[in-house]
Amino acid sequence: MGWLNLDAWSEMYVGLHWMVTHELPERHYETAPRHGPLSKLVLLGSHHLIEVMLFKCIRRILDNSAGAHPDLDHRYDRVQFLDAFSKWPERLVGSPFDDESEPFKSVLTLSRRRNATIHKESALTTLDMARAALYTAVYASEAIERHLLGSKNFKYERVLKKYPLPSGQWFSEVKLIDAKRGI
Repeated sequence: MGWLNLDAWSEMYVGLHWMVTHELPERHYETAPRHGPLSKLVLLGSHHLIEVMLFKCIRRILDNSAGAHPDLDHRYDRVQFLDAFSKWPERLVGSPFDDESEPFKSVLTLSRRRNATIHKESALTTLDMARAALYTAVYASEAIERHLLGSKNFKYERVLKKYPLPSGQWFSEVKLIDAKRGI
């Protein structure tokens, strides 16, 4: 396969892929104390993959259509993820993401969990949640690129071929645990 030029998205993916495929155990009863925090890092890093893809695509559209969206260009450096994800696609390409279907539905669930993990109660993360987060991030990144840029081939197909994504489930389908209720 040769050398791969890694960037912000692919470098993070390779690291998360390694954690999911080589470090995190298959079964919960095999976990060690380090696996909880590593699962949390996979969840956070997976959301990062989605953010990187979204903002790279938006930046490309704004650069290629200079002056067409001065208000968005002005707000780009300060916009929050959910605002850009929910409102900007329609402004930029004429259609919003369908957040009632996958993978966009899972992006919203993952984003809420990421916010709870970072800002609120430092939400717990299971092995299943970590795997589902990475699975969602890869397919969401591809769907974002296709929706916003009209890409036929995902930019990171070579990376995924060298570091195959294990099959998984959407983040919206995984059981989330709540420290307050113990589930």
